[in-house]
Amino acid sequence: MKTKPAHRSEICHPPILSSQNRGWENILVEQFQPPPGEVSCLYGKEHAICLSLAPRPIRFLQIKGGKTHIGMYGKGDISITPEQTSFFGRWDGDDHYLQIRIASDFLQSVARDALAMNPDRLELLSEFRIRDRQIESIGLMLLSELQQDNLGGRLYIESLANVLAVHLLRQYSA
Repeated sequence: MKTKPAHRSEICHPPILSSQNRGWENILVEQFQPPPGEVSCLYGKEHAICLSLAPRPIRFLQIKGGKTHIGMYGKGDISITPEQTSFFGRWDGDDHYLQIRIASDFLQSVARDALAMNPDRLELLSEFRIRDRQIESIGLMLLSELQQDNLGGRLYIESLANVLAVHLLRQYSA
């Protein structure tokens, strides 16, 4: 199953790179470089991970599920937004980030099959600004694959999606 775009309440800047037409299953990877602005959306049946690639920190306001966080975001900072969570963001400088959206049914499948977890009780935790070297490394490998068209790309992406799913379940699920 391919992930579908989040429902956005306003027009956003298009990604500079997207895996939308690459045939990648269960994961959508997009690179953005928007000017100062704001966005509001609701993630449906997918979880969103944003990895900051900004060379200089920018002030960022996030509101997720009624909780607010304001802070400086810089290269390597990560935000996790679970499925069915409303999101509002406002930033005051030129931003640069990688967004990874992973299908919730895929995460449930990995929870059931690989980790023997009950997928009906699966809840991914919302995170505003964390550092996680594994997610950062996986994100940069996904970005590298997005920038190139390598031999064995689908298998490589499936492997990275599985590693990311297991890591999210181990570290960020309730």
